[in-house]
Amino acid sequence: MSDFTLPLILDLDVVSLAMSLVNIGSETGDEGDLADSVETALTPLPHLTVERVGNAVVARTRARPDSGERVLVAGHLDTVAGEPDTFAYVEMGKVFGTGACDAKGGLAVVLKAAQPAYERDVTFLFYAGGEGAGLAALAEARPDLLDVGLAILVEPTSGVVGTTASLSCSGAEHLTALGVPFEVFGPGDPAVAHSPGEFVPTAELTECEFVLRTRLQG
Repeated sequence: MSDFTLPLILDLDVVSLAMSLVNIGSETGDEGDLADSVETALTPLPHLTVERVGNAVVARTRARPDSGERVLVAGHLDTVAGEPDTFAYVEMGKVFGTGACDAKGGLAVVLKAAQPAYERDVTFLFYAGGEGAGLAALAEARPDLLDVGLAILVEPTSGVVGTTASLSCSGAEHLTALGVPFEVFGPGDPAVAHSPGEFVPTAELTECEFVLRTRLQG
């Protein structure tokens, strides 16, 4: 962890948290600063055990015998290259900035969902290299992370929960090969990912936070 870590305040609303995430650069291969911030934000939560694996952050509830199958919620930290020295802003109900859609908005939703405790066991995984083979590479080194009954991959889907015809998203092919059921879900239109003027609608951030929390409550 670096000597100076940009703070992520989990008590912020999901829109403000998404802006904070956009303002921490995390191009593929340079995710360390954001991983530091996520690790620092999650470590104080008493119901989670937080572990750093390279530039991935794993936050797990402690296993309980009566909680059923564990759920994995995974989102990638990295973005494609964007304009230097640009900051997030809100205009006309949208958060603009590099990675706002893919996938800083989704990460904000996951961080908000990680705050409460649930009756089921959950692993929250924030991994590097999502624009490449990040999840598959991490899982090969740590296969225990995919020992789950369901995986929820946080990618822009305009808030629609998808299952099949989603193999292009990060990690889906690896989960399919392992026979792990998965859903793909998150705020933002995939058509605007990686584009100039990338944005995520604020209403989708709020809606997706509610849907993910409800899904994890079982």
